[in-house]
Amino acid sequence: MKKHWYILAVMTTVIFTSCNKDEEITEETNELKVLEYCPAPGQFINEGFNCQTMEEANAYAEQRFKQKNYVSLGSFGGYITVKMPKEIKNRKGYDFGIIGNPFDGSSEPGIVWVSEDANGNGKADDVWYELKGSDNPTRDYSVTYFRPDEIGDIPWEDSEGEKGVIKYLSQYHAQMYYPNWIEEDSYTLTGSMLEPRTVLEGGKWKNQSFGKGYADNWGSDMAKDDNGNYRYNQFDLDDAIDSNGNSVKLDRIHFVKVQSAILKNVESIGEVSTEVLGFKAF
Repeated sequence: MKKHWYILAVMTTVIFTSCNKDEEITEETNELKVLEYCPAPGQFINEGFNCQTMEEANAYAEQRFKQKNYVSLGSFGGYITVKMPKEIKNRKGYDFGIIGNPFDGSSEPGIVWVSEDANGNGKADDVWYELKGSDNPTRDYSVTYFRPDEIGDIPWEDSEGEKGVIKYLSQYHAQMYYPNWIEEDSYTLTGSMLEPRTVLEGGKWKNQSFGKGYADNWGSDMAKDDNGNYRYNQFDLDDAIDSNGNSVKLDRIHFVKVQSAILKNVESIGEVSTEVLGFKAF
């Protein structure tokens, strides 16, 4: 969706006091590592960059974060997986934050997943746990996206047999919306899907906010930067659940994944696409 972009700080030398912690957040100098940038098709995909491999796409995303700029995850299911700069311990209150670009009337929520490094190999190959938010999503929902023969609408089909398109909006973005570095002519993304809250009010389309527990959402878990502005959502490892929806006790995690949670397309504004500008290790 078209937005006004805010320039935000990404995991550098900062101290926050609004995170409901017993300990003060300490300075962190290690860098974030992008392990996989796999967006769904969307109007910001391939815009101003031409990655041909996953390695190039990961490097692009890392550079964007260093530049304090956004990375779009596209439509439903698009995701980015990162290794946090340091081990995130489960302490009292919130444990880490994700910088998005929400504002009142434009929330594009992303489901957040976390994983340990139980194997000790530095790879995100352990079990992933969803962090439960305020809504009850449809889990194990899948959407398959198809590469068009030429630049234009992106067809999709979901796991429930429904079909549709990611609408091509040439008046805003003229490039191909299907990721250049996805070699296959179709690919399937699976995750937890939230019901859209896109409404028409006063002749303008708005993406209404969700309660809490999602990235890029104007929710009650938002924190303020040093200038007093809302800038990022906060997350608690105590909200981790397994694939059956049961609570899981996590002492620490190393990996975080953010995944677009809405499948909604409005011709005048495009798809609902989660945007991420960075991660904060508390």
